[in-house]
Amino acid sequence: MVESVTGTNGVIVPPKEYMPRLREITKEHDVFLITDEVMSGWGRTGEWFAVDHWGVKPDILTTAKGITGAYIPLSLTATSEKLAQFFEHNYFAHGHTYEAHPLTLAAAVAAIEEYQENNLIERAKTIGKYLGERLTELKAKHPSIGDVRGIGLFWAVEIVKSRSTKQPFNTYQDKLEGLPLMTDKVASAMMKDGVYVNSWISHFVIAPPLIITQEEVDKGVEALDKALKLADMEVVE
Repeated sequence: MVESVTGTNGVIVPPKEYMPRLREITKEHDVFLITDEVMSGWGRTGEWFAVDHWGVKPDILTTAKGITGAYIPLSLTATSEKLAQFFEHNYFAHGHTYEAHPLTLAAAVAAIEEYQENNLIERAKTIGKYLGERLTELKAKHPSIGDVRGIGLFWAVEIVKSRSTKQPFNTYQDKLEGLPLMTDKVASAMMKDGVYVNSWISHFVIAPPLIITQEEVDKGVEALDKALKLADMEVVE
């Protein structure tokens, strides 16, 4: 079981050989490949699902969030036809109260239609490329940026106290003890400029709506550019 593009741990995009090789290994050993596309699915990476970048077909795919545009909670588990056929003849008693609720499924249909009619998947790829270029420009400008990584409209900007050692400004223990985090300081400064960013312990997850415009990308990057001066002042060589 893998996340096609790891989200919470910092938007880790695997090398292009990774998923195809993993698929080969699971087939060789008759093991199911289960991909978690809760965060990376529904156009977030510039393809319908992140595994599509590498032409990989998992046995089981789990997803949520973007399936309804995140307007209504809904999750989905999809399987290969071979696996589905097994349960046609081998009864598996499982279900829950809100399974296949008409309200949530209607939102899913509406969201998928919007993705298709507005060409949002391809758009995420195009605008995402521009976003990546703008964020990479910031790395050359700010010594507090240790890494910029991502794909489509799914990016992370990692900040460090020292580039040479990759020492972070804060740790998970700091968070548990309620100490102020540098990421929170930067995020707070951005909020004053009208831009929200998702801050973690030592990185920001930048995953804007697929309908974001180039002008809105510029506004967000400019706010981050300005706020990162707070981190730059505490960088050590």
